[in-house]
Amino acid sequence: MSLLLCLLLMPSLALPMPTRPKPSPELALQEEVNILLHGVLQFGQALKHIYKATETQLAEASRSLGLYEQTVLMMQQDLGSARAGTQELQRNLGELQVEEKTLELQAQGAGIALSQVLEGHRDLQQRVEKLQGALAAMVPPRPQKELEDLKLYADKQSQIIWSLMGHVQRQQRELTQQQQQLSHIRARLQAVALPS
Repeated sequence: MSLLLCLLLMPSLALPMPTRPKPSPELALQEEVNILLHGVLQFGQALKHIYKATETQLAEASRSLGLYEQTVLMMQQDLGSARAGTQELQRNLGELQVEEKTLELQAQGAGIALSQVLEGHRDLQQRVEKLQGALAAMVPPRPQKELEDLKLYADKQSQIIWSLMGHVQRQQRELTQQQQQLSHIRARLQAVALPS
């Protein structure tokens, strides 16, 4: 212990305190260059990442653009097909309207013919009744056979007329049903052909 005290007390024997060496200008410059190089390296790495990300985004955008162009082409084709279908439906609709008009005219003609047949039949019945009354008053009993034959002939004509009337009425009913069916089809075609 006394030895230690002696050493401390002797200034000539004490070691000098180490002092920090002053940096040389070359070392400071080298350190700044190293810092700058490190910053440039980091900046280059960041630019490389940005370039790769941009390249990926451009590739994705190009792929999306290709898909978009394909979709547009498909939509144009679908639109062309829809237009062609609409034109076909409109042409069919026009044909159906012409056919419906023809059926309507036929039904009107059948109705007029039926009215004329009924009127002719009434006239014929009235004439037969008048002739029957006139012959009964004027003719002796012998030609009664001829009168009955004439009446039978008128009855046969009446049956033929009623048969024809029934046939015309059936045709008129069929024409009316066809007209209703055509109207229904036309309404459906118009609903399909109208652009939405």
